[in-house]
Amino acid sequence: MEKKRRTSVFEKLLLVVGFLVLIIGYFFINKVFIAEGYKISWGFLQTVFLWLLMVIFIILLAIGEDIKEGILLEQLDEIKDLKETILKRKNR
Repeated sequence: MEKKRRTSVFEKLLLVVGFLVLIIGYFFINKVFIAEGYKISWGFLQTVFLWLLMVIFIILLAIGEDIKEGILLEQLDEIKDLKETILKRKNR
């Protein structure tokens, strides 16, 4: 049976920030596109590239946090098993 873990406050905050970056970034990119006269210019490409970098960074941060939480839960289980083993040996 697989244990279900709860989402941390940091992960919830990261989700909110991620959505805000997506939405606000989209509107800023649209604003730049309109300001440039509906043409793809160097400023527009820079804006899109930086926005995509921010989105990728947030995704990688979320993945890293998930992996960290998984490792911590595995270590907690191992420590509990070691504690039980030591207590059993002590009681013999």
